[in-house]
Amino acid sequence: MAHSGSLLCVSLVLGSHLGLIFSLHILSVSACHLWCRPLPLHPCIQLCAGSCHSVLLSTHPGPFPCPSEQQRPIQPSFTKSLCRESHWKCLLLSLLMYGCLGAVAWCHVTTVTRLTFSSAYQGNSLMYHDSPCSNGYVYIPLAFLLMLYAVYLVECWHCQARHELQHRVDVSSVRERVGRMQQATPCIWWKAISYHYVRRTRQVTRYRNGDAYTTTQVYHERVNTHVAEAEFDYARCGVRDVSKALVGLEGAPATRLRFTKCFSFASVEAENAYLCQRARFFAENEGLDDYMEAREGMHLKNVDFREFMVAFPDPARPPWYACSSAFWAAALLTLSWPLRVLAEYRTAYAHYHVEKLFGLEGPGSAGGSAGGGFSPSDELLPR
Repeated sequence: MAHSGSLLCVSLVLGSHLGLIFSLHILSVSACHLWCRPLPLHPCIQLCAGSCHSVLLSTHPGPFPCPSEQQRPIQPSFTKSLCRESHWKCLLLSLLMYGCLGAVAWCHVTTVTRLTFSSAYQGNSLMYHDSPCSNGYVYIPLAFLLMLYAVYLVECWHCQARHELQHRVDVSSVRERVGRMQQATPCIWWKAISYHYVRRTRQVTRYRNGDAYTTTQVYHERVNTHVAEAEFDYARCGVRDVSKALVGLEGAPATRLRFTKCFSFASVEAENAYLCQRARFFAENEGLDDYMEAREGMHLKNVDFREFMVAFPDPARPPWYACSSAFWAAALLTLSWPLRVLAEYRTAYAHYHVEKLFGLEGPGSAGGSAGGGFSPSDELLPR
């Protein structure tokens, strides 16, 4: 069983000259049967998840996916596709442009009755029919229309749907990539950065009422003094891949794939070994300076990990709504939002978890010992 959740990362920074700072960071993660434990760190330690693709989580023993389990892409309904990706910016710009076009059309179609008085008619009034925008008011919606159209094209250039079309892969290459990730050796790493802040001053130029004057600005600059890295030594507990088999990619015209790395533990002993090595590493690097930033993550060795990709049965002949020419033709005709909604509805979705299970020995496990035992006091592996 896999689910998506959020990790609450609490940062505590305590300094004699900076006071107490307490902040909360919410990091979106995807967990596979995960249960978090807090890290007992010193208040001067700042714990960050960094920009890695996974976070370090641990689980209690429980049912784990078998290699025979399969995962198929999900074909969303029209409502779910809209809820998942509404493209609200493109929709808002399109509605505003349609409103400007409606205003211009109203100026050309609608006529109003005007009554004028002129001395040429000896004081008599002249009644005639004319457009309500004949005095140049028609250029106001036209100016807004051109401005919105320029912003609309910029949004189309930077939208995620266009970038996804540039990462098209075939189904066979996806299977090969999944196989490499399943066979890859995991590496769980920790990184500790010791640092302090230095008070500095600089001269800046400011302007007041058109006159320039120079003032002194005081700021604090961070200085890193020590960096240490280590890896989780799981040679005695073993590890094996428990990811599901990804099948059914040929059944959809296009499949959007998202890959997530995670790991879990099969026994309490393996989890304790991990927690002890992790706590010992940060304890050894604690107190080297005023503050310490703690980073942690997981990567697969010798694998070029990509989080997102779109798979087609034949990338050379994708569906018409997935072609770049159709995308820009719809964009020029201000029909980009309907095309994106159609592409989202016709595209299947799969969130695939690459999960490594620690604490299993036997066939398929790496690094298992003959005695089958391991101690939490195993040595750390430097990176």
